Amino acid sequence: MAQQVRRQMNYVDGTAARQMYAAPARRVHEPERKAPSRRVAPQQRPQERPKVRRRVTAQTKKTLAFSAGYMLFMAFMVCLVVGSSVLMLYLNTKISTQQNNISALEAELEKIEDDNAAHKLRLNNMYTLDDIYNVATNELGMVYAKKGQIIYYDSANEDYVKQYQDVPGSN
Repeated sequence: MAQQVRRQMNYVDGTAARQMYAAPARRVHEPERKAPSRRVAPQQRPQERPKVRRRVTAQTKKTLAFSAGYMLFMAFMVCLVVGSSVLMLYLNTKISTQQNNISALEAELEKIEDDNAAHKLRLNNMYTLDDIYNVATNELGMVYAKKGQIIYYDSANEDYVKQYQDVPGSN
């Protein structure tokens, strides 16, 4: 444990997965050496760049390429979104049309109810009780019932009475 090992990691940025390279281990007591500068001569630069560019563009094309399944899935999703939007607009328009029809029918019903109430009021005010009494006594010959002519009868069913025979106690 007296000697501690120190490693230096170097890596290169790029579009590919990074691969780590370990530098050789050096001892603690050794003086640190400066690495020689890796300057590329101007003549070498143009030769290396096209190779790197070709590799990068090939990798870029490969990563950006769409498969047929992915395109089919995306086309299906676009159709689904467009179809649901069209359906929503159609249903919204249908609901608006029905609400307008309901409003028109409600206005018509209110008008008819007002007319009905006016006709009922006109019929109620057309004849008074005095007019009805005069027509009944003078034109139809009706008279008021005398004291012994009215007979009261208790019935189990209070809605109506059908008379099949003489009422008891009417002698």
